[in-house]
Amino acid sequence: MALNEPIAVRIAGSGGQGSVLAGRILAQAAVFDGKHVVQTQLYGAQVRGGISHCDVLISDEWIDFPEASQFDVMYLMHPDVVKAYYKLLRVNGVVLLDYTFLQSIPQKILSVTKKIIALPLERFAIEKFKTPIVSNMIGLGALVKATQIVSLDSLRKAVEEIISERYAKMNIEAIEYGYSSVNKEYRFRSEHKVRTLGFE
Repeated sequence: MALNEPIAVRIAGSGGQGSVLAGRILAQAAVFDGKHVVQTQLYGAQVRGGISHCDVLISDEWIDFPEASQFDVMYLMHPDVVKAYYKLLRVNGVVLLDYTFLQSIPQKILSVTKKIIALPLERFAIEKFKTPIVSNMIGLGALVKATQIVSLDSLRKAVEEIISERYAKMNIEAIEYGYSSVNKEYRFRSEHKVRTLGFE
């Protein structure tokens, strides 16, 4: 997929859900794909319980400014981050929600986009891998399948690069499981522009 304008991705969750790790792996996968990448992260006030997020900008061209004020893709792991960040989703952007924690898809998301993937990611992790800890990787695999912003092979390589050998195999299996859990793929409009601070 040619990216003449940066694709802006925000992965966000409650502290301890692994949003920053998922973002780092996505960024590294994009590097392996030969893209220009900017990755930034914010940890909540608490290691566990506070909101954390990781932003990744991916482009075929040089990225002029390292921050986005609007996101093409969002992976929101917890209801608290839905409330905190949904207004930053670009109209017709793609959003992945962990449905484990939601009773229904929030109307405020439906008013912004119909490109919604809602999967019970933590439940999938517990049922398939007997631990919730890889739910972030299941979601990352699902996100990549739906958006094709990086290749699956580069995602595997990124896990091997970043995660210790002891846990890499399970994390790769979780990504592959998430990838296989999604049938629909969303294409980005070629004419879209991502607003960046200072370039409104």
